[in-house]
Amino acid sequence: MTEKRITELTEQFEALTIKKMMKILAYKAADSKLYFKEIMDEFEKTLLQALLDKYDSNKLKMSMGVRLHRNTIAKKMEKLKIKEKKRKTR
Repeated sequence: MTEKRITELTEQFEALTIKKMMKILAYKAADSKLYFKEIMDEFEKTLLQALLDKYDSNKLKMSMGVRLHRNTIAKKMEKLKIKEKKRKTR
């Protein structure tokens, strides 16, 4: 696949709604050799990491932004072995 084609496909994918993106990923995951739990854990880990980056590792702000209790976030991070990055200081 050429670099130009990859760029075109990336732009098309990014133009989709999140639901359509997830549908594509779900069908790809269904064709993989991974088990359901592995797929869900990987998605949850990736999502939590992206949210931590977005909220600069501030679990309280993150919990309010995504409506998930901060203790639940902490438990999920522990379960998925996500290490907390040091927050930026001003």
